[in-house]
Amino acid sequence: MKIGYARVSSHNQDLKLQIEALTNAGCEKIYREKISGKNNEREQLQLMLLELRPHDLVVVCKIDRIARSLKGLIDIVEELDTKHVDLMSLDHKDKVDTTSPMGKAFFQIAGVFAELERGMINARTKAGIAQAKSAGVKFGRPNGSQNSKTPDKEEKILIFLQAGKSYDWITKELAISKTRIARISKNLTHSV
Repeated sequence: MKIGYARVSSHNQDLKLQIEALTNAGCEKIYREKISGKNNEREQLQLMLLELRPHDLVVVCKIDRIARSLKGLIDIVEELDTKHVDLMSLDHKDKVDTTSPMGKAFFQIAGVFAELERGMINARTKAGIAQAKSAGVKFGRPNGSQNSKTPDKEEKILIFLQAGKSYDWITKELAISKTRIARISKNLTHSV
């Protein structure tokens, strides 16, 4: 059975094109989610992995939809392998199709080079930041300053805290620092 997996990183992005491509590729069931791919602990991904049967084929539009890091991808492929399930990307640039020995080998080699490229980009970015700092460039807001829109967000922060939302969730939702959320939380507990 062909099983599709579609993912976008945020709720304001659309899955329509991926779902259409997976349907056209013959996927009988499509797992979909709107969440970051930074780790493999995603509800629909885990559900799909749990429900897979031997000889199923997992199909994605692009390989970065199922995993963003080489380690994450290798973990998924190893789990698929133990279940006797293959993985195929519809994007011909990815060249991922583990249904053949050559496809598996190419996948592993391509993954190594992709990880190397990411590592080199990270190293260049860190070197550029270090060089800029040594030249006196300052990054971020000055210590002690706060986002001018924070006071407008305090009521929402209080509501989210009372609803049990995590600092990570609030930070992403309101574009505010965890330190500021902690201060507001502290004020909330002192005023109660």
